[in-house]
Amino acid sequence: MSGYVGDLSIEQQRQLDIINNKVKELKDPVLQNEINNLDDSMVLRFLRARKWNEKDSFEMLHEALKFRATFQNIGVNGIKPDMVENELKSGKSYFHGIDKGGRPVCVVKTSKHDSYNRDLDESMRYCVFVMENGKQMLKPGIETCTLIFDMSDFSSKNMDYPLVKFMVELFQKFYPESLQKCLILNAPWIFMGIWHIIKHWLDPNTASKVSFVKTKQLADYIPKDQLEKNYGGTSDFVYTYKTPVVDDSKQVEN
Repeated sequence: MSGYVGDLSIEQQRQLDIINNKVKELKDPVLQNEINNLDDSMVLRFLRARKWNEKDSFEMLHEALKFRATFQNIGVNGIKPDMVENELKSGKSYFHGIDKGGRPVCVVKTSKHDSYNRDLDESMRYCVFVMENGKQMLKPGIETCTLIFDMSDFSSKNMDYPLVKFMVELFQKFYPESLQKCLILNAPWIFMGIWHIIKHWLDPNTASKVSFVKTKQLADYIPKDQLEKNYGGTSDFVYTYKTPVVDDSKQVEN
């Protein structure tokens, strides 16, 4: 059995039921909204991530619920586009297309991130904002996304160790089983020393999902009609930032 919804063994279903019952016993009002939004698909992510160890899975899930409810004192669901506007305007990442398994593809352009001129809190909010948007794009039966880290024109100012460490934490602690593949595209030699540091932060499962590729290899993972032309595809897509429209009719006069 795969350990996904609809394909559970009797033992896996028993463990899922145990975790669900433990979650119901949590009496922390701060977590209640997150608990109410929890479903079997999400709980199973934590069970798979901890190899069906009930104690470890529940502890990991509990920490993730606390993170979701309290992140930067607003919670992950409290993040609005205007709170990450500088990041959105930069075009440093966006979702476009699907891979050959029907999974959403997120493109990250590292050259557009300036570690010397950024607000770390906003950058961290943006990472969570992107993760939450990725979740909303998942169709039934699809539980992971593919990342393209475009390292073209990468330089030392683009490397941001605190932010990368936070991203690793997101994937490994708070959004487990969310990454299908991380394609590091056109990595320059300067990045290889950095990679040796980052690799020590990754667990073996996450590290196994990372592949270094050249542009022509992207088509091995993503259909050409889903790839932008500059990546060897046929899509005319170009990311543009659109300022959110404010509905003045909903504003209340003082």
